[in-house]
Amino acid sequence: MTDDQLELPSWRCAPGDRARALAAIDSWAGSAALAELVAAFGGSTAALRGARLLDYLETFAAEHWDFRAGRERNLAEEVALTPEQDALILARASALGLAGRENPSLSRYDTVLMTGGMVRAGIVKPRFVAELLDGGLEVGHVVFLGGFRAFAGDEHALATALGVRGSDEFAAMVGGMELAFGPLGEPEVEERMTDNPHLSWRELSWSTPRARLSVIAAPSADPSRRANSADTYRFWARERRSASEHSVLLVTTPVYVPYQGAAAVEVLGLENGLAVETVGVSASASDLGEFSQPFLPQHHLQELRAAVGAMRSLRGRLLAEHG
Repeated sequence: MTDDQLELPSWRCAPGDRARALAAIDSWAGSAALAELVAAFGGSTAALRGARLLDYLETFAAEHWDFRAGRERNLAEEVALTPEQDALILARASALGLAGRENPSLSRYDTVLMTGGMVRAGIVKPRFVAELLDGGLEVGHVVFLGGFRAFAGDEHALATALGVRGSDEFAAMVGGMELAFGPLGEPEVEERMTDNPHLSWRELSWSTPRARLSVIAAPSADPSRRANSADTYRFWARERRSASEHSVLLVTTPVYVPYQGAAAVEVLGLENGLAVETVGVSASASDLGEFSQPFLPQHHLQELRAAVGAMRSLRGRLLAEHG
């Protein structure tokens, strides 16, 4: 972490975790970097603190930075921002945790947990984990955790171009693991398949000299929708985690680090007593040549909105359970 980067919530299973996480949330929400972005869209965080500030930020972000409106990320509305807004967003991305967080603080974790996502994520996240292992990181279990979300929009063409066989997120995760760590051979399979894909789950596992590898499609807590990040964290922690797994390095796409990291602290740390730290994939691992994912200013704003919601939820849980 560089001098200008704000600390993000983490959970060490150590005294002071709660106070440290609360301080990180309040520092992030009350930062000059976030205040500047709000001001660039006509808002003001002056004189707001704590819960009132996060309440305001959630309402403001829903009004000004929600370009998905419930759609998948690659189907979000295209928006025209001013050159000044574009420049400011990119200039403050690192401070707010949306870039440059690829270095783990420890040399060993029981588990590396990758979050699923769009088809490119299936390729670049295992590639990054392989980079970390090549660099000396020690880990017992590498888990790719997502769902059975069907490809949408340009993902079908991208999957073909990237050599992914299949038509959903799970296929992309399996393909990415094979590219990064393969050939893997036949996996161990555990599953519970139902007529509702939102309630189905499957785990493929391989034992390798470097680590045990798993790809998991988790079920949703709500039969009407696909699993979200919190659903997948809970399923792994409560149903698929072994008793020896206590420390987690969460790996995600850089712009998702604040959002998914806060959700992981709430679910994996606070609810399940695991140590958890979050990092973003490196630029080298993210390089897919002409098929690389460009993260534009509007993508940063969309994920800031998600981060605000996750920080607000985590802060409320920290205070409620402390009381």
